[in-house]
Amino acid sequence: MTMPVEYAVIKSGIIHLTKYIASYCAGLNIRCNAISPGGILAGQPPEFLERYKEHALSKGMLNEQDVCGTLLYLLSDLSSYINGQNIVVDDGWTL
Repeated sequence: MTMPVEYAVIKSGIIHLTKYIASYCAGLNIRCNAISPGGILAGQPPEFLERYKEHALSKGMLNEQDVCGTLLYLLSDLSSYINGQNIVVDDGWTL
């Protein structure tokens, strides 16, 4: 369970670009947010899934639907004051 440096650099770049765009578009009624999902089930071996789950708080690896609620929230008016944020949806894996 290592992270290649390329992944870290790209993810950091996306998060900071999100903040930049939100700031750049201030006053234009445009919001820019990011969602950082945890691991997504995609046929990983059972041994990997067990090791991954040891770092999560309950479910472990996510499926695609686990991110939909956050996406719908960000698309709705309920999040009208959420801007420039990165929302982590990973079952506590990064804690």
